[in-house]
Amino acid sequence: MLKESVLQTAANAFGLNSNLLTHVGGNVNVVYQYPAQNGYPERILRLSNQKWRSEQEALAEVHFMKYLFDNSVSVPKIFSSKTRKLVESVTDGYHASVFSKAPGRIPTEEDWNPKMFVNWGRIVGQMYLLTQSYVPLHDVKRRDWKQEPWMDMMRHLPDEESIARQKANELLNWLETLPKDLKNYGLVHCDLHANNIFVTKDGSITAFDFDDSCNHWFAYDIALILYSVITRYNRQDIKSRTLDDHVAWFLDWFIKGYQEVLTVEYWWLKAMPKLMSYRRLLDFNFLHQRYDWKTVDGKLKMTWLRMKAEIETDEPLTNFPF
Repeated sequence: MLKESVLQTAANAFGLNSNLLTHVGGNVNVVYQYPAQNGYPERILRLSNQKWRSEQEALAEVHFMKYLFDNSVSVPKIFSSKTRKLVESVTDGYHASVFSKAPGRIPTEEDWNPKMFVNWGRIVGQMYLLTQSYVPLHDVKRRDWKQEPWMDMMRHLPDEESIARQKANELLNWLETLPKDLKNYGLVHCDLHANNIFVTKDGSITAFDFDDSCNHWFAYDIALILYSVITRYNRQDIKSRTLDDHVAWFLDWFIKGYQEVLTVEYWWLKAMPKLMSYRRLLDFNFLHQRYDWKTVDGKLKMTWLRMKAEIETDEPLTNFPF
């Protein structure tokens, strides 16, 4: 639990009343909501620990978000502290940032429709167009994906996972063959699944939580989204269409929105199966970092076993003909 002194210091730095803050969650960060007040909209206070992200990394993240916001991409506005800093150092190794609260809600079944998919594709296209001309602050940059500790599969996958390690090594070598020019590679969100967008009644979306942003292939960023669409479909009890039809439905509308801004590179679609397999391995890798295989049970154990079997047999996530 976060110490009251940490929260109080962060609130003071941004001119907020700590008594009005409401804890709303967070995975590796601690997130609070603040009500609309004195002409300001609802805001989000995020506290991060230096052990996860340094203050410089957080500054690089919000600087990129501000660049996107200033260029009319639907992302939260960044609010400066009383000393005009985008990121404030507080106590106990924490640093804080404040964002406007995204309008709308996490997408529900009724939001899951072509209008949202088009907007999702469009905002991704806008990000990739802008990242090609983005100039980061001097000596304040987000990491390349290979520098992200949690993504280091050869470090975290245990030796006994010999087949998973072999598959990971093959995919990592394959990634190195992909083009790294400006139209294919750059600073991307790297976690833009449906839980990191809010949608309004008219289907407009706002992208948030850029905490995993790093330099990666644009095609991987899209593969991650598609992977999340597939895993969401697989969790549903009642399915109105087959998985492959569901993928086709989503992709048709998503690409339509994307192509309002940029052209999809031909090789991206052909690379989707391998990129999604790479993402599945990253999820498997993350399970090994977060949990102890010897003690997990129940639903998590079943998920882990299923993922392990799929990886070891190279089971495709979808048979959609990319």
